[in-house]
This record gives sequence, C-alpha cells and structure tokens, in this order.
Amino acid sequence: MKISGRGVSMCVLFVVIGAIVGGLVGELLKSIDAFAGLVPYLTAESEIFTLHPFDIDLFVVRLTLGISFTPHLLSALGMVLGVVAFKRF
Repeated sequence: MKISGRGVSMCVLFVVIGAIVGGLVGELLKSIDAFAGLVPYLTAESEIFTLHPFDIDLFVVRLTLGISFTPHLLSALGMVLGVVAFKRF
C-alpha cells in the first residue's frame, strides 16, 4: 500500500518521531515554571492499550515481553504533526 508515492513504513516513522518529539516537549515544559498551571493537562497520560509483561522460558533463555501505549496530549499533537509533515514533504 502506497500513500502519495511513499510507503506506509515511512508514514509510521514520521508518526513515531512526532510522538517522541511531542513527549520530549512535554517533559521540557514540566521544568518551566511559567507553564505550571497548563502542563498537568498537556501531560496527563491516557492508557490506550497494555500488554502486561509475560515470560517465555526456552530453558536456555528466558524472555520477558510487554508493551504499553500511554500517550499524552502533546504526544498526540506530535503524531498529528508527523502525519502533516509526511503529507507535505
């Protein structure tokens, strides 16, 4: 499947980078006192899904796997901006 001449994997990359940058901006805003009243609303996490950790014992190696997707508002904004950047560039 192609999205405007480029692959879906490139779109996913833009979205992931946008989420990471949005999360970093949220963490940086926590340290600025001027935004103290607004930051709790922008960085309140919402749990979308969680796959609790589980063990796979292969008798030689034991693996523990799990994943949790809990973005906050700034991460979601970063994801949206990632899609916009993907479509624009």
